[in-house]
Amino acid sequence: MRQRYIAEFIGTFGIVFAPVALSATGTLPSSDSGLMASAWVSGLSVLAMIYALGHISAAHFNPAVTLGFAVARRFPWRYVLPYLAAEFLGGITAAVVALLFGGGYGAHIPYSGLVPAAVGIEAVLTFFLMLVIISVATDKRVAGAVPGLAIGLTVVFDVLIGGPVSGGSMNPARSLGPALFAGGAAMANYWIYVVDPILGAVVAARLYEAIRGSEKHAQGAPNDLYQALHDIEVKG
Repeated sequence: MRQRYIAEFIGTFGIVFAPVALSATGTLPSSDSGLMASAWVSGLSVLAMIYALGHISAAHFNPAVTLGFAVARRFPWRYVLPYLAAEFLGGITAAVVALLFGGGYGAHIPYSGLVPAAVGIEAVLTFFLMLVIISVATDKRVAGAVPGLAIGLTVVFDVLIGGPVSGGSMNPARSLGPALFAGGAAMANYWIYVVDPILGAVVAARLYEAIRGSEKHAQGAPNDLYQALHDIEVKG
């Protein structure tokens, strides 16, 4: 399992470092840290990490996604805590490395006066993200080349929608590291980026299980862990 935890750490590091570093370098001449750039950097980093590491750990890179998979019974509960630890540690380490540019970059804070909207948008955007993830990752009818592109593009449109309101996190590990170093409003509002992504992911995962159609189309994430525990249960 160690290689899976390392993959989750590296993948989460990558998808957190990319947008945080963009936020920092956006202050330099001839740079761009606008909404479009942020959306594409976030989506492309997710796409790259999925293709690089998805065959090792199933590329959760997000505590809300891990919990969604577990609630849907596509990921063994016994591995949830180690996955969460690897993801949060990866996100925090990425924020530490980003301190090369100074503190406070990449933190998620709801736009002034829009906290209720931020609460709703984070749940809805994570719902869409998890719906795509569980579909392309755990349904045998989906071609193997599809997941990275589908998930990466979903992150792009999620950030484009949610960026002006909440920052477009959809990921507790993405928001924690920058919030720890920014402090203040970022930490005070961090609960939004924990509660709402988890809620959206769990609802999406359960919904997809309800509409999947047949268990014959299903697989785990990673499937070898899921299948191994399933075989043990059957033999037992």
